Amino acid sequence: MTTTSTKGSNGHDGHNGHNGHKGHPERPAPTRKEHGKQGATGFFQLLKERRTRDALYHDANYWDARASARDGLARSMWPSNVFNELWDERQRELLVRTLGDVRDRRVVDVGCGTGRMTRFFANFPGGAAKEVVGVDFSPSTVESARAETERSTVPNANRARYVVGDVVAGLDDLGPGTFDDAIVLGCLSVACRDLESLERAMANVARLVRKGGRVLILEPIHRSPLLRRVLDLGLEDWIGVANRAGLALRTADRMGFFPVRLVCSVRDLPRAIVGPIFRAGELLLDAAPYLAPLSDYKLLLFNRA
Repeated sequence: MTTTSTKGSNGHDGHNGHNGHKGHPERPAPTRKEHGKQGATGFFQLLKERRTRDALYHDANYWDARASARDGLARSMWPSNVFNELWDERQRELLVRTLGDVRDRRVVDVGCGTGRMTRFFANFPGGAAKEVVGVDFSPSTVESARAETERSTVPNANRARYVVGDVVAGLDDLGPGTFDDAIVLGCLSVACRDLESLERAMANVARLVRKGGRVLILEPIHRSPLLRRVLDLGLEDWIGVANRAGLALRTADRMGFFPVRLVCSVRDLPRAIVGPIFRAGELLLDAAPYLAPLSDYKLLLFNRA
C-alpha cells in the first residue's frame, strides 16, 4: 500500500488519498503565528490556493503542514472553527438522514483525515458500526487520527482503526468486498486530476464494498473555477463514472449554501452571528430543490450492483 501524507482543501472532509506529491519540494510546516496571519487574510489565501490547487492539493507535505499548524477541525477543514463546527453538525445530520442505521456493518471512511467521521460512525446514532476503517494518504494525518482516537472518551472508539492508503493507486490491501458501506467525504475532488483518475478511484472504492452494499459520496462537484477544487467535471460525469464502476444511484441530496460558506468559512466570527446565517442557508437548500446549483457539496448514495 502506498504510504504518502487528508481531507481535501478548505473544508474537504477527506484528504486527497492520492500520492501526487512526487516532484514537489518539501515545504516547512507553517508556524502557528504564520497560520494566524493566514487567518487574517483568509479569503485571499483561499484565492491563492485555488490558483495553485493542482500542484498544492496533491502535495502530501501541504496536508502534513496543515495538520501540524492548525487547531481543531481547521486542521482538515476551513480556517474558521466556528464555521467548521456548524458544517460538521450539518454533515452528521445529513448522513444520519441518508443512511439510517449502520448497526453491525463494516464501514470504510476513504480520505478520513484526522478521523472526525471515522469516530462518528463508530458511535453512529441509532446503531453504531461494527468496525470502521479510516484510510488516508497522509501519514502524519493518520497518526493524528490514531492519537485523537486513543485520547477519545466517547464509547466504541476502539471500533475505529486507521491505515495509510492511496485511493487512486488502489486499496485492495483493505480487502475487496469486505465492507458493507464506503464513505467518501471531500476526497475524490482533490485526489483526482481528470476523468481517468476518477474512473480508477471510483472503481477502487466500489471494489471494497460487497454486492448490495452502499457507497456514499459527499463532494464539492463544480465546473466553476472558483468553486471547484481540482477535478473539473459535472454531476452527470460523476454519476456516469459511478455507473461504470458498477454502482447504481439510489438517492441524491446537497448541503453547504456556498454564498454563506465563501463569507463565513475563512475567519472566526461569533457563533451567535454565523449560526443563524448558516442554518438559514441550509433551510433554503432543503426547501427549494431548484437552488441545488448553489450548494457547495453534492451527496450521492449508490448501491453496488
